[in-house]
Amino acid sequence: MSAQMTREAATKLWDQLRDHFVHAEKIIIEIIEKRAWEPLGYGSFAEAWRDRLGGIQLTTNEIRAHVVYQLLAEGADEAEVNETLGPGSGVGIASIRALQRQRSNGVPASRATTVVRQHLRQPPSGSRFVRAQFTGEEYARFRELADAAGTTVSAVAEDAIRTAFEEMDRG
Repeated sequence: MSAQMTREAATKLWDQLRDHFVHAEKIIIEIIEKRAWEPLGYGSFAEAWRDRLGGIQLTTNEIRAHVVYQLLAEGADEAEVNETLGPGSGVGIASIRALQRQRSNGVPASRATTVVRQHLRQPPSGSRFVRAQFTGEEYARFRELADAAGTTVSAVAEDAIRTAFEEMDRG
């Protein structure tokens, strides 16, 4: 049992966490630093979390990271972390893996992020290109004509292609 903290002080911290979830990151850090589960007779942070806050949705990355990091520090694997947090916590296996990887790479909990829901997306459709090849002499002549008309070879080619396809469409 931690000598620094009384049962009443530890109870107050856990109650503050539940009642003031907006300030949870600060309180989570204090609970972890002061090992506020010990004066309450819990053998681990995970045990205290399951009993006092299991199933609560962890709404921000900051809170998620601190909680998951502590569970991992106690030796929990991803399945145990998932079970401890419980359904509805908002932390799935992908998030746990992402946090586990960041922790292993030395990213502090205050800087860690969880994976957002991933989905497949079509890449934005960009311009399509048509390639035409001409001899150097042909291209030089096209360029002279375009320059004289105050336009470019590309602009003339685009107009010519559109016109040709419009005529084909009309039948």
